[in-house]
Amino acid sequence: MTFWFFVLGVPLFGYGLFTVLKPQLATRFLLAFPRNRTAAQVLCAAAWLWTAYEIDTIGIEVFDRIVRRLWFFSSDIPGMVWILAIILTVLTCLWMENLLSLRALSALLMLFPAELFPAVRLCDTPWRLTLVVFAYICAVTGMIGMFYPWHLRRLLTWRAAKPSRVLAFGATYLAIGALFLVLGTLSATHAIT
Repeated sequence: MTFWFFVLGVPLFGYGLFTVLKPQLATRFLLAFPRNRTAAQVLCAAAWLWTAYEIDTIGIEVFDRIVRRLWFFSSDIPGMVWILAIILTVLTCLWMENLLSLRALSALLMLFPAELFPAVRLCDTPWRLTLVVFAYICAVTGMIGMFYPWHLRRLLTWRAAKPSRVLAFGATYLAIGALFLVLGTLSATHAIT
């Protein structure tokens, strides 16, 4: 649980602090992010590789059958799922550039709860629910963003339209990040288990 408090708390706190201290720069970032090519490529690669990891770890039979039936691949090639993830990363970046950074971020928002839930399930503290609720919010946001990325782009544009909104969202991220960092510290010192 300590790990997840810090993994989520550090970027949330950092982004919130950046937004509160540099609202004009944060506004430019919000407006540019949906079509940022570098962010799209990095996040897309991370999303496809994480997907390959989940498929490889879980061993979903449907995907195993698909890989075995590909006529141009032998099923005996080790790491076939990883090879396909690399190929799909390149193809996605080439053919799905429109709002790809939002789609890739949405994929990551849907993927991380699969690792978080088993890790915090057995923790005997009600504070674990902060992580669980946050993960569910991220997963639902990811599902919406994957299929309707233009809605996320419109939300970012709406947020960037007024400095008060930018600061309000930044302060919210800062507060959630600070909460997670405090809870992570308490968890690391065994003040909460």
